[in-house]
Amino acid sequence: MAKYIIGITEAGDAGLDLSWVDKLHNVDGAVVITKQITDSFINAALTNQEKLIIHLTCTGYGGKCIEPNVPCVQDEIVALERLIQSGFTKEKVVIRIDPIIPTAYGLGVAETVFKTFINHGFNRFRVSLIDMYPHVRKRFIEAGIKPPYGNFYFSPNQRQKMETDYMLESIRRYWETSTFHNSVNDCLRIECCAEPELTKAIQCGCISAYDLNLLGLSDESVDSIGYQRKNCLCYSGKTELLVSKHPCAHECLYCYWKDR
Repeated sequence: MAKYIIGITEAGDAGLDLSWVDKLHNVDGAVVITKQITDSFINAALTNQEKLIIHLTCTGYGGKCIEPNVPCVQDEIVALERLIQSGFTKEKVVIRIDPIIPTAYGLGVAETVFKTFINHGFNRFRVSLIDMYPHVRKRFIEAGIKPPYGNFYFSPNQRQKMETDYMLESIRRYWETSTFHNSVNDCLRIECCAEPELTKAIQCGCISAYDLNLLGLSDESVDSIGYQRKNCLCYSGKTELLVSKHPCAHECLYCYWKDR
């Protein structure tokens, strides 16, 4: 049994739906995920900083048809730096490149996002590969975009996974030669969950022992059991903080909600 209850905001966007704030008194800590750092989100984050880890999702497709209502990369960086300059601890920020589309073009987009945030001094990332639900494939086709796995497949083939690994390794080499990290003690963390064939990423849940440590908590069983789906490595004390049953205003083509 989990020692702590850790909230998460996977059912929506924590920057657009602030209902998670009123539930923080029921949890020992929280991972809040957003693609849009708003002024109200900054105020909420600073007020509750001791309990929070922030995941900023930035795929590189903001403002394009895949993510029509998401800010572009540079706007996301400006908002994130405003949050940090306002007093939020940088070590408690994770850049979430989620999802990656593992085509030649998509891997290039992800690589650019990695390098851009590394150049701004960020060193912790989480990645995933896009899931092509039938309704997502349909949206891609209707938008004139070729589905990355063809017209029938849900997940990437072995070659696409290997090419993703190759890109992640190239990012590690970029980090090692970069002058943008602060000291020799800085380390690059590229993490993933439920992607067991990505060998160049650290396999750990969105809530892991590393996160509990950042929150000043400790649980010896934290990494011993998955929580949600096959290959999920998340802490069993994870609980959802958003309850809206509809897609958010970003209207991303890859959204798992069927209705947009």
